[in-house]
Order: sequence, then C-alpha cells, then structure tokens
Amino acid sequence: MKSKGLLFIGIILLVFGIILKKVSQLEVLGLVLIITGVTFKTIYILAKVKSGDYQPGKEMLFLLVGLILFLIGLYLRSVDQALINPIYLIVLGLSLKVIFIIKFILIVRANKKLE
Repeated sequence: MKSKGLLFIGIILLVFGIILKKVSQLEVLGLVLIITGVTFKTIYILAKVKSGDYQPGKEMLFLLVGLILFLIGLYLRSVDQALINPIYLIVLGLSLKVIFIIKFILIVRANKKLE
C-alpha cells in the first residue's frame, strides 16, 4: 500500500466513524473507526517526518490550535453553559485541521518536485 493511501484511508475511517456515531446506535464502532482513522493519519505524518519528506514548521500551529479548539468545543457540549455555542469552536477547530492537511500535502508535493 502506498503511504498516501494510509492518509486517505485514515480520513475515510474518521469521516465514517463520525457519521456512524451520529446517525446510528453503533457508537462504540464509530469511536473505534475514529480512533483508527486518527492513528492512520498520525502514522502517515510521522512516516513523512522520518523519511525527510516533511519538515514540521509553522503549519503545525494550525493543527495544534485546531485540536485544542475542537476538544474544548466537545467538552463544552457536555457542560451546561451559555457563554459560547460549542459548535463554533468545533467547526473552527476542524477547519484549522483541514488547513493543516492542505498545507502538509502542498509542502510534501513541493519537496518531491525539488528532488
């Protein structure tokens, strides 16, 4: 399997896990798919770092801030509060994570073209 396949399988598993968790009673299976998808994506990124195809830079801030906002949004959904609608934090966090993925792919492609 090509390494890029690992990234796309991870994304697909993550999306299916979220959908499964939301629309069915199979919450445990949805959670397993989410964790597996995140693991595949993490393995892909670490493999690219290890091979030298990717040198982490400032774009990692998108990932870090995105994860923090996403997790805070998830936490606030379970807490009764009226300060902020948690969906805004979740969507903003996911958007920053998508921006990271796009930047990551562009950097890896640019590095391959230089070789």
